[in-house]
Amino acid sequence: MHFYHFIDMVLFIDCQIAGISGDMILSSLVDIGASKSKIIDGLKESTNFLQGSTIKKLDFIKVRKKGKSATQLVLEIDENIHERKGTEIKNCIQLSCEKLELSESAKEFAEKSINTLINAESNVHGENESSLHFHEASSIATAVDVVGTAIALDDLNLLDEEIYCSHFTIGG
Repeated sequence: MHFYHFIDMVLFIDCQIAGISGDMILSSLVDIGASKSKIIDGLKESTNFLQGSTIKKLDFIKVRKKGKSATQLVLEIDENIHERKGTEIKNCIQLSCEKLELSESAKEFAEKSINTLINAESNVHGENESSLHFHEASSIATAVDVVGTAIALDDLNLLDEEIYCSHFTIGG
């Protein structure tokens, strides 16, 4: 995955090589200049709206992978929950955005992101969105990815700019 940030405020996310994940997007935004401390402080302050989930460690570190330098999210959580309603994750994200007093654009981005995930899961499993249970996305990590990315995009002033994404590679 490569991120290209152009001076005329266009962000292009190239995810043809390795796909994409929430933590990869968030880490890449830190790599191009989003405030690491603003994201960490904001997430530690706001993501405590899921019972049974605690963030033990949250940081961004520089790593080298396949000869290239990158930023990686380090997230250690304590969680005993293996599934949650999608609406629980959505509620956590909305409460987090309100507590942080994020811009309207950041709140809208976060809400659209979780709604897209809920809608996709609902379609795949043939379930009503209000009764849908997340399994892989039931973790507080989902809230960290969505809220952290909203903070980062807001910090970089990219929410009202053009953001493009290539087609992504689907694993086997």
